[in-house]
Amino acid sequence: MSSPRDAPPLPPKPISDGDNSRTGTPKPPTTFAPPSESDLFTPPILATKSLSDLQYLLHSPPLLNALFTSTHPTSASSTTALTSALTHNIHLAQRLQSLEHTLTHQREATERRLLEARALERAWREKEKEMYEALQPFSPPALYNRLVSAVGEAGSVSEALEASFLEERGVGKDGGRDVGEFLKEYRAMRKLYHLRRERKERWDDARVGGWR
Repeated sequence: MSSPRDAPPLPPKPISDGDNSRTGTPKPPTTFAPPSESDLFTPPILATKSLSDLQYLLHSPPLLNALFTSTHPTSASSTTALTSALTHNIHLAQRLQSLEHTLTHQREATERRLLEARALERAWREKEKEMYEALQPFSPPALYNRLVSAVGEAGSVSEALEASFLEERGVGKDGGRDVGEFLKEYRAMRKLYHLRRERKERWDDARVGGWR
């Protein structure tokens, strides 16, 4: 049984692109080992060719391709793999084209929905503004101001009734207002005045629920 001491050392951790960008060290160029003699393949047909023929073949990619396809042992498997990869790429390209049409349609629909939503938002803001303007007379500050004005109005009317009655009695006019009628009207106005003042005092003391 082997001990941890006998275990082979781990290979060094590769340096990723992110590490190079953080440290500022340029990534070394990728190098490939030269092929061994067993990997080298020379078509037998080239054994009888002259140097000029070989140079012409070297500078003619179509001839090199035809020579590889017809003589190299891995030509069939390479062609099969390449054809499969090309077919897969064509399928992916067609799939991307169909997704592009769908994406364009969805983008246009989303843009229309966005414009409709913005139009509805502007319409709602206008309606909201009209709503607050319509409710403004019934807001707590407006109702309080109306109550203060009503208290002053009731007090002024009752004082005016009293002054008018005393003036008529002071000058001794005949056919003046009847005392009973005056008292009835005056009491009603004073009752209204004290009722409104009580409401205002309760409001000032924060004893009115639901208003503030």
